[in-house]
Amino acid sequence: MIQATGTHLLTVPLPLEEGGLLDGTQVAYEAYGEPSGENSVVLLHDVAASHRAMGPPETSAYQPSGWGRELIGEKRPLDPSSLHVLSVNLLGSPFGTTSPITEDPFTGQTLGPALPLLTTLDMARSVSALMRSMGLRRVRAMVGVGLGGLVALRLAALFPEMTAGVVAIGAARALPEPLRERIGMFHQMLWMDPEYKEGFYRLGGGPHRTMRKTRLEYLKLIYGREYLTARYRDIDAAEKALEADADDFAKTFDPNAWILMCTAYAGCDLTEVLPKVQAKVLLIAGASDVLAPPARVRETYHLLTASGVHARYHELQGAGDHGALLTETRRMHGPVKDFLRRLR
Repeated sequence: MIQATGTHLLTVPLPLEEGGLLDGTQVAYEAYGEPSGENSVVLLHDVAASHRAMGPPETSAYQPSGWGRELIGEKRPLDPSSLHVLSVNLLGSPFGTTSPITEDPFTGQTLGPALPLLTTLDMARSVSALMRSMGLRRVRAMVGVGLGGLVALRLAALFPEMTAGVVAIGAARALPEPLRERIGMFHQMLWMDPEYKEGFYRLGGGPHRTMRKTRLEYLKLIYGREYLTARYRDIDAAEKALEADADDFAKTFDPNAWILMCTAYAGCDLTEVLPKVQAKVLLIAGASDVLAPPARVRETYHLLTASGVHARYHELQGAGDHGALLTETRRMHGPVKDFLRRLR
């Protein structure tokens, strides 16, 4: 099903919201289906996932790939037989796009903490630059999950002409304030770990204990008790599964990259830019999602409609934890298919 995969080197420096230019930016991607201009869909992953939406599965409990298997495919919302699906790795993510583990061509060393803090605006700019380099001046939709949903909305506000629609799954204008503060604190927790060494740890090393702790805390936010007890035979088995994920995550995900991704997620508030969106928007909320609670997503819907945006809100009932949104996507097949079909 994968038609193309690779890493694109941007030919011009990328301006960063906090100031300065990022030269030699590279963006990793996978594409499914044949390129078809305005029949293309850009897919953006969540904070700890990769652009490899269709896999293959990793040999560890932590699975950054394969999260889109129920979303992409025949008779699914994103059918490559009729749509060109471009899945993009976000700026700062350690799966091929420029991130702290990227080698600096001038020094031969990894960028590490020298890479400035990034924002969803920076991520949106890198995605739009890749789109333009691939000849995608306007796509049918941007589809984003969690952090990817925020980036999709940010891009639609920044470059209104580039997309006809936005599907934001498990994303609102911002994280709830207590979670913004808590996830934003992951940065400080890692800095306080002696193994962090101000970001100059050896590649593959670093503050594994704190990485495990922050990942476990994040997992307990995105998976609620109802979902875990339905998936595992008992709560002890669920706890062991989460701990195994956290262990493998700490060995896999670069700490500096985790800081960048979490800081961008926690620091994002789209309230002021939502009125600039011209695309039609579909907001999908999980009934028990604590990162994007239904009340916060409905608030985002009202902000959009008050600004004249043609927006729709759809709430998934049942086990709607943030981490479970893409495991039972049949509940969103109809609304997403109908939304995409109506876009022009």
